[in-house]
Amino acid sequence: MPLMRLKGMVINNVGSNQPMNTNGTPDNIKTQAIAWWVRVDSGTMSADELAKFEAWVNASEAHQEAFDQVNLIWQELDGIKDRLAAAMPPAARKKPVFNPWQWGMASLAAIYLLLVTAQPINIWLHADESTGIAEMRTVQLVDGSTAQLNSETALSINITYTGRELTLLKGEAQFKVAPDPKRPFKVRAGNGVTTALGTAFNIHHSKASTEVTVTEHSVSVQLDKDAENSIAPITLANGQQVAYNPDNGLGVITNADTQLTTAWQRGKLVFQGKPLGEVIAELNHYHRGYFLIADPTIANRRVNGVFSTDKPIAALDTIEKSLGLRSNRLSHYLVLLHR
Repeated sequence: MPLMRLKGMVINNVGSNQPMNTNGTPDNIKTQAIAWWVRVDSGTMSADELAKFEAWVNASEAHQEAFDQVNLIWQELDGIKDRLAAAMPPAARKKPVFNPWQWGMASLAAIYLLLVTAQPINIWLHADESTGIAEMRTVQLVDGSTAQLNSETALSINITYTGRELTLLKGEAQFKVAPDPKRPFKVRAGNGVTTALGTAFNIHHSKASTEVTVTEHSVSVQLDKDAENSIAPITLANGQQVAYNPDNGLGVITNADTQLTTAWQRGKLVFQGKPLGEVIAELNHYHRGYFLIADPTIANRRVNGVFSTDKPIAALDTIEKSLGLRSNRLSHYLVLLHR
């Protein structure tokens, strides 16, 4: 069989009439993912091949993850989306939900936004513990404390004889702290540090802001000092919450529903009047693919509901129906939401 060389890699060339085996070993799956990428990248896929590709991607989470990894390597998600759209049957392209130019620009803008706002790979390189999409895990620390990591979370750990200092690089974690007065337990997230004064607290950290919620006893939160100002720490008691970011500093201390804040630990997502844009971003943490908003005018629609973290597609279906929205889908891998 002839060989095809792609960006320094050699793989078997898969002809257009050669079906993919959907029951391969992990190594086989990786090879299949690369082979499919080559076919898509060629721009010559027929409607029949497109159907086979969709069936392969949906055959298992391992297939979806393998194709994700290939996309990340070459950062070709936008180009692939164009080529797959071009491979769709003419009948499917003749009836756009709205103006094709608007559709193309909105979807490409959304994909571009996804790519440019992605966390750099050095976050994961600096992490001692991390989770992938739809993965949650409890980490037992050497001092007896635990850190329960939500999906797509990265944590660095530095525990010595004199101190316990962790950094939440990305994502969300619940910390249960073993008492040790001689070694303060500190967690840095963004531009602030949370110090345990009790036993348990939750931190959600994103590029936009960091939110600290106390579920047992109390903590202190202190923002970084600048050249001119010394920022005094604040104390949060059980059931209290505060958010902060580099632009606006510390927000107002509020009373929190700790059952709602920690619902992710029980496999639930609870949204109470949350903007659709934030809801979609949250659902993407649990979906091996991409949910994108193609129409920015719907991003502030409010969402209420309780959903399962292991059923993101079902959650999206419910939200789409309840808000009277529509979607275009490349199987479940790429879903673009619009009016």
